[in-house]
Amino acid sequence: MCILPTIVNESEVLIRIDQFIQSISIKEFNPQQFSSEFVELSSLFKTIYQVHLKYSISINVFRRMVHAFDEYLSSSSITTIDDLKEFQLRYLTTIALEAYRDIQDELISFKLQENKNKNGLEEYIKQLTQHYSKLLFIRIDLSIELKYQHQIGIEQFYEYLRTFINRMQNQDTCFKDLQGYAWAIEQGGKKGYHCHVLLIYDGHKHQKDFGMAIQVGQCWSEITANKGYVFICNAPEYKAQFQQKGTLGIGMIHRNNPQQVENAVNAAIYLVNPEKENQYLRAKVARMRSFGKGQYEIEKRRSCVASTLSVAKGFRLCTDYYD
Repeated sequence: MCILPTIVNESEVLIRIDQFIQSISIKEFNPQQFSSEFVELSSLFKTIYQVHLKYSISINVFRRMVHAFDEYLSSSSITTIDDLKEFQLRYLTTIALEAYRDIQDELISFKLQENKNKNGLEEYIKQLTQHYSKLLFIRIDLSIELKYQHQIGIEQFYEYLRTFINRMQNQDTCFKDLQGYAWAIEQGGKKGYHCHVLLIYDGHKHQKDFGMAIQVGQCWSEITANKGYVFICNAPEYKAQFQQKGTLGIGMIHRNNPQQVENAVNAAIYLVNPEKENQYLRAKVARMRSFGKGQYEIEKRRSCVASTLSVAKGFRLCTDYYD
């Protein structure tokens, strides 16, 4: 497993490169500013680049620009970017401009996939809340502490998460009596690589959501060798903010309370909000999934009769917290 050099944050560098590439199409060309930023990012990119990872189009475009610049440097008359003429600098920007449509199409595809995930998750939550008389909803965010982010790239983060998901699916220890789950990996400017997790427990067997969330957080800390960071949405003071607004969708959710069910569905689908386009992954491991949820299999669940409950649209969870 690749551990990155101690001074370079892979996630931060990739986001900066992505923003740099997209800015080329909207900013007026400034040779000095372009040269300065390009040289800095080129050096950082060479430090983090791994050939076996799958990068977004904007990152691959930057890689082609770096290759073109290196070819310039192979000339005996050019030793630094300052030796390039303006038309040569503009050629580097042309590489990005020609890929503009492909970059936008990739973002559109991301939104379409998020909408598909959102619809699937919404139906899944409806099925669970209609089947069980009460369920305990827990929302927790898994990330890496800021002081360790420079050590953990997407490959290592995904390894940690796979271990976590495996324990969750096997219902080991703190995941016992889990009736449903969903998770979504994102990449943010402040939190780096992180994963939003929704855990849904049998409400007849578990009632203390904050205590359960703490146990889940301890599991993440163990998996990451204490490099992990956990944000618990089920903390009493945090839940109180949404309770006052009448939008609380975590904690104990009762099937016979339509408002609670409505809030729970809306809170859950924030995991795959298509409006969070700046949160998409710029690098992935081969065959990596960025979203997952449990499967609703009626024959494996205890029987019940429930009426259909209406579900509202448009609620966002924790908008003042997420990147």
